[in-house]
Amino acid sequence: MAKLTVSLSAEARKRIDERAAELGLTRSAFVERLVEADDKQEFEQLLEEGYRATSAANTEFAETARPLAWEVIDGDPAW
Repeated sequence: MAKLTVSLSAEARKRIDERAAELGLTRSAFVERLVEADDKQEFEQLLEEGYRATSAANTEFAETARPLAWEVIDGDPAW
């Protein structure tokens, strides 16, 4: 466990205290949850970016390969 001193506006501190009390958490536990939620959100954004990049690469490959595939299967009754 590490101690940390931060400066916040009075309104931010009040909001943290209110939400922590609503959730039955200490101020520290609530702030720790916020950090964990931020980490999770960042991880999910990275996954989404990866999925989008993979999708784009797969689409590009399919568009490139389609004419070649038609040359191979054109007129083949098995297809």
